[in-house]
Amino acid sequence: MSLQRARFRGDPSTHEFQEVLKRLKHDGCNLLVTGAVSEDVTVEATRTLLGAPNAERKRVVALADPSAGNVYERLPPGVDSDDSDVWIIDQDACQRSVPKAAESGGVSLPTDETDRSALGRLREEVVVAIDFFADADSGLDSSELRLSVSSLGRMAHEYDPDRVARFVRSVSAMVKGVRGMAHYHLPRPDDDEVVDRLSPLFDARIELRKRDGLPTEQRWHVPECDQRTDWVRL
Repeated sequence: MSLQRARFRGDPSTHEFQEVLKRLKHDGCNLLVTGAVSEDVTVEATRTLLGAPNAERKRVVALADPSAGNVYERLPPGVDSDDSDVWIIDQDACQRSVPKAAESGGVSLPTDETDRSALGRLREEVVVAIDFFADADSGLDSSELRLSVSSLGRMAHEYDPDRVARFVRSVSAMVKGVRGMAHYHLPRPDDDEVVDRLSPLFDARIELRKRDGLPTEQRWHVPECDQRTDWVRL
């Protein structure tokens, strides 16, 4: 069953949930991705949420977790790191891939020599990337910008909750300002204390699970409707 056929629990039709999805895509949204899943499952979810390869998307992938593997593997098949609509930040590996137009245009990027913390530099570069794509061409359409951040679990381990919350609020506001769609990975059980603390900052939550021999599944929690969907295939 695909997400297009997902429905809220107890609802015999898909109408209400599909209307929520349509609104989130039109207005822009920030999604928290949870679940005690392996890195392979996280990567699979990232590829899906960054959008189909043939769709007109501006993709920003920000990695702040050394256990998260190769950031380039998170791009959808057929999307390359040197594409003009891709911006990659790998803080731990001190690597980035920036569109050539940004390099030639003299976009100012944060460096390790600045007084900001690693969290502050990450926020600054994500904002720079969003600004660059928003100013290019004729601006951004609804849900054209796609941002992936991994992971809030690492941030919660290194920084106090208020600093992590400020990071999320700042980046979320930028994403909503261009009607983009961002997802933030927090690979912990959905009933974890950190999940409970951060959930109010997001428009919806996507819970992941992977059972032996079965495809990866997801279910959406939408606080505004006080509802959650049935489990469906990712």
